[in-house]
This record gives sequence, structure tokens and C-alpha cells, in this order.
Amino acid sequence: MMATNENTAEHGLKIRQLFVTMNDGSYVFELGIHFIIILVFSMMTFKNIKSEYKENYGFFLIAGIFSLWMSTKYFPWKFIPQEMCIIQFPWRCMMLAGFFFSIVCAMNIYTLVKKFNSKDVAIITIISVIYVAALSGMVPHANIQNIENLELGRISGSEYETVAGTAKAEYLPVKAYENRFYIATREDNIYVLEGKALIENEVKNGSHYTADIKTYEAEYTIFELPYIYYPGYEVRADGIIKETFETENGFLGMILGPEDKVSLEVNYVGTKSMVYSYIVSIISSIIFIVYVWKKH
Repeated sequence: MMATNENTAEHGLKIRQLFVTMNDGSYVFELGIHFIIILVFSMMTFKNIKSEYKENYGFFLIAGIFSLWMSTKYFPWKFIPQEMCIIQFPWRCMMLAGFFFSIVCAMNIYTLVKKFNSKDVAIITIISVIYVAALSGMVPHANIQNIENLELGRISGSEYETVAGTAKAEYLPVKAYENRFYIATREDNIYVLEGKALIENEVKNGSHYTADIKTYEAEYTIFELPYIYYPGYEVRADGIIKETFETENGFLGMILGPEDKVSLEVNYVGTKSMVYSYIVSIISSIIFIVYVWKKH
């Protein structure tokens, strides 16, 4: 709903916010004095950069400036393809600007201080200590507590913390979002939705759950496990993987047959796409290392 041209443009930064935190202080978008000072040296160092490095230097400098522009109200967000508005908040481009400018700053320092000696180390150390000391009293310390009236952290397996961005439950799956009151008031154990069963030795530790279950004469027994339904959970009954589904409340569900007596175990093992992404990343890293080694 927020990925619209109008909403994205509305959340662009003012130029002032790149240098000074606004009075409300709820968010800090400043580049930081360390970036600003070292970037100023670009005017002096560019002509001294070795010719073989100038192309890369120019690319990272221009990419950093462009990313900074994209984070502001002055970028034409209202006229770009709406697919790009999935970013929702232009200030996320500050992350790209920080990456690009870090390369420029490193090259500036290298050019300015070619012969690095103990005096340079002392000066930089003193400046760093003063800078960190000045910031230490300004950085807010988050006091993370359980969510009152909506204990989503408890249900997700992390009792004393919540995932960033879910304080209002906006990233819950649809069925779970529609049953927020149910989540807040639900006990943290397995429920029998249909049929009859005896449940013993029930233990939940984060994303790992175990219990001994015995069902009775009903044709089947439907269970709701104490986990919000996300792909990647594996449920085993006596070591055999059971098929799972999403209950009407948005939780992980499963079915056992009549007069079953099983040891149940639940673990979060991830999805196939997660495994594929790890494989692709490892192969890509190996290819890159071999390429660099062969090239140089």
C-alpha cells in the first residue's frame, strides 16, 4: 500500500536533514562529520589520484552523489515507474551512498597520507577518540520490552525481543494479522481444534518444540501448533515428516489419524529457496576467488 509514487516522494529527505538532525530527533539521516570532512578533500586529491584509479574513483563519487540525490525530495519519484517505489522510503538510498562514499573516502585518505608514520597514527587516534566520545552521549539506547497487549514476540519464539518493523504487526501473514487479538490471548502451547487427544511432556524452546501425543477414536484430529504459519517449519511424528497447513487463525496446523501415539518434534529448517540461495552464493564466491587468482 505504501509503494506508490506519491507516498515515496512524500518521504524524501530535505537537504538540511543530510547535515543536521531535525528537532524531533526521531530519526537521524546525517551523513556524519567524518564523511563530510574526508569528502571535502576530493577537490584536492582527484588530480593526485593515479590515472589507473581515476575511473573507479569517479564512478564511486558520482554513484554516491546520485544515491544521495535519490534519498531527497528533489529526486523525481512521482514520475518514475511505480515498480521502483517498492523502496517506499527514499532515505533507504542513504545506505548505498554510504557504501559508495566509503570507497571515495578510503582513496582520499590513501592519497593524502602516502607515507603513514607514527605521527599520523597518533593524530588520527586522537581525532577518533574525541569523535567517539562526542557521539557516545548522543546515541539512543533502545530499551526493548515485551509488547503490551500484543505479545507477538512470545508467539514467534523470542520472548524478550521483537523483530524490527513488527511492533504494529504490519508484517504478519494475512490470517495472523486478522487474528491479532487471538495471538495476544492465546496460550503458548499446542491446541486441539478438532477431535480428542492426550498431550504430555510438551516443551517449546524458541523454534524447537517437542511433545508426546496420543489421539483417540475420532477419524482424525486437527492440531494447531504454537507457531505463526511461515514456510520452513518441519513437523515430524516419530521421525516421519508430516504435512502442515495454515489454520484459520494463521498458525501452523497438522493432522493425526485415529489412535495415533507419537513423539512430535517441530523445527524451523528453512525453505528450499533459502538452501538454493546458499548454494548459489557459495558457488559464486568460489568462482570469484578463482577468477581473481587467475587474473592476478
